[in-house]
Amino acid sequence: MEPPDRLVERIYDAGVAEQAWGEVVPEIARLCGARSAVFLIREHDSGALSFAEEFGMGTAYRSAYLGDLRADDLRLEDLVRHPLGTVRTDTMISRYRAYQSSRAYRELYSKLGTEHALGAFVFSDGRRSIGLRVFRSRQEGPFGAREVALYEALLPHLARALRLRGLREREAESAAEAAAVLDLLPWGLFLLDEAGRVAPRNRAGEALLETAGAAVADALRRLAGRAFGCWRSQGCGDCAALLPAELATRLTGAEDGGWLQATLRVLPPAGAGTTRGPEEPATALVAVAGPGQDPEAAAGLLRQLYGLTPAEQQVAGQVLCGQPPARAAERLGIAHETARSHLRSIFAKTGVSRQADLVRLALGVPLFAAEAPARASTRGRTPSA
Repeated sequence: MEPPDRLVERIYDAGVAEQAWGEVVPEIARLCGARSAVFLIREHDSGALSFAEEFGMGTAYRSAYLGDLRADDLRLEDLVRHPLGTVRTDTMISRYRAYQSSRAYRELYSKLGTEHALGAFVFSDGRRSIGLRVFRSRQEGPFGAREVALYEALLPHLARALRLRGLREREAESAAEAAAVLDLLPWGLFLLDEAGRVAPRNRAGEALLETAGAAVADALRRLAGRAFGCWRSQGCGDCAALLPAELATRLTGAEDGGWLQATLRVLPPAGAGTTRGPEEPATALVAVAGPGQDPEAAAGLLRQLYGLTPAEQQVAGQVLCGQPPARAAERLGIAHETARSHLRSIFAKTGVSRQADLVRLALGVPLFAAEAPARASTRGRTPSA
């Protein structure tokens, strides 16, 4: 006996839209002639039990039911032994007479009137098992053959929908991990399309837009517009440009804010050649570096990578600011010869022989952001959560 097509469609809708589960569960209960239904989660590592969605159950029932499952509910043992089988309380449990004398029966089911149940663990992703339970009262009597057949027919559809939901959750987790990695980069990363939409892809990019949003976005659009035109006409998809000096000044608050450079690469549509028609839009990836690199942070990273002493780190920081040894000594309050001695040690440890090479080395080492903010979880409250 097959369930109605409309309900099956809604079950698959719930595999991609978490809010749909709240509508599906009551329909399942009504189809099976049940007064209540619940998705039950068992965590494999801890053995903890929880509800994901429920219909026809109150808060007190939730608490009592979960507490009871951890103690006396013999039907749960049958569910574990029959991962894809149904369990009818009155017919399929060999220890039903013992169950009738248990605290679960005496204090919960008898009092609440939900004596008869169908249940099955319908899906497992290695971390948790998910089961569906539906209940009828003593007055309504046991589930009949028609209700059992409809219940069993729903299980494969539910399993596929839960598997789809699990795959989408893992994709969201992977995307969140990738976003956290991008947040470690000091360069602002953006994606631009040919319609002029500018989307930041990491924390540094978001910060640039917050500080100088319209000006940065307009400058990137102009650069991307030239790059898209070049890519379509000549197949050249890479370019770089210094952004207006006032942007760097606005970002740093200093009169001379330094430079702000944007490096852009056109990303053709999947499978596209070097030149395509307007019907196949492309995207541009833009990295915005600057304004300059923080000399103190760069010197700190050199210390970590090459084992500089604290005094050598201070001298390195002055050198990275463009100061000669004499000026560095004066600013640090040390003797000129002491500064030169530190600089010689820095050269020996880093393998360079000139100040210019040390600057290039420091600028070539990527600096990670100090701490990436926690991103909002994309996981829903569906039965697979």
